[in-house]
Amino acid sequence: MYQLTYRSKAISTLEIEDLDNILVRANEVNKINDITGCLIFLNGAFVQILEGGQKEVNTVFEKIKLDSRHHSVELLWENQYDKRHFSDWNMTYYRPNESAHTEYVNNLLLLSQFSEKFSGTLLRFWTSVGKLLNDDPNKTPEYIF
Repeated sequence: MYQLTYRSKAISTLEIEDLDNILVRANEVNKINDITGCLIFLNGAFVQILEGGQKEVNTVFEKIKLDSRHHSVELLWENQYDKRHFSDWNMTYYRPNESAHTEYVNNLLLLSQFSEKFSGTLLRFWTSVGKLLNDDPNKTPEYIF
């Protein structure tokens, strides 16, 4: 199993419809290529971990890097690992309302702290998620995939 984690910055004109389109396309491509993972978008930035066959993950990542809806794509970590960590995660999204914001951020921070970090890729992914959450803890995250 191959894992890859990256982060990037969204373009300033990114709309909710763009995020919906990313979700639809990611579901299609990931299913065809047997790729799992988690994509988080908040505070104008993306952090994603992809897992699957090395060739398939790298092919998808090359296409992701060319996507005009974001820039400053930075590969954080990649490695081989013996199992999937997001095999039961389906690509979906969540937009918390204002009243649930604090609870939501706290839950995501707890998830980042207690998730398995047995690989450098997972560690970099959750560390980057925590940094995004802590950059502006009062801002409502837009989407979590």
